Amino acid sequence: MKLLKIALVLVFCLCSGSAWALTVDDITYMTEDYPPFNMAGADGVATGAAVDTLTTIFERMGAAKTAKDIQVLPWARGYREVQSTPNTCLFLMTLTDERKPLFKWVGPVVVNTFDAIALKSKGMKIASAEELVNLKAGVIRDDVGDALAQKAGIKQIERVPSNDQNIKKLNEGRIDIWVFGESSAKLQVKEMGLNPDDYESVWRMSESGLYFAFHKDVDDALIESMQKVLDEMKADGAYEAIMKKYNVQ
Repeated sequence: MKLLKIALVLVFCLCSGSAWALTVDDITYMTEDYPPFNMAGADGVATGAAVDTLTTIFERMGAAKTAKDIQVLPWARGYREVQSTPNTCLFLMTLTDERKPLFKWVGPVVVNTFDAIALKSKGMKIASAEELVNLKAGVIRDDVGDALAQKAGIKQIERVPSNDQNIKKLNEGRIDIWVFGESSAKLQVKEMGLNPDDYESVWRMSESGLYFAFHKDVDDALIESMQKVLDEMKADGAYEAIMKKYNVQ
């Protein structure tokens, strides 16, 4: 009986030790195509301001992971994964009151605005949020733009997995507005060979912080360590240098 008790204590200690030994390298990192913060480069490897911020955190914490270990996925897939799979991280995610208890957070990495974007040629004038209700909106499925469109009471919401479809629909008049982050929208339009000046924000939907969001069971000690490193980067100039590299204001 005494030997059994000793064995049980050892097992408990080993299990406890492994739980507390969670490191940056034990996390699976996922992101989406959301330039200039995160996107797949020409070689397929993740790049962008948020990616460089994360990989700098890796380096400062002595991790072996690099940008090659970051998966670039459709947002809806990553959003499901980070909710259901332990030891996962999805970025960048807008912190909202609804999402706050669902994840653990490191950030903010940037403060971003979400807008209702329309073709400038339409001459659309929006004086209040109520005027959005009867417009047809294009959004990324399960993205914060989707939630904002619903919150605004927009009756016709068309959900797609990628923004090239939203841009195409907007140009063809199949939707009236595209609800997305303004800075990223301009870059995505430009990448499609279109003129960003042909589009304009007609209504500011929200302004909020974008974060690294972790599965809710990730160890608090790891979250605190990563937050500390990010704060140090903001204090010593490394963060500012990364943002300047990608022309992030």
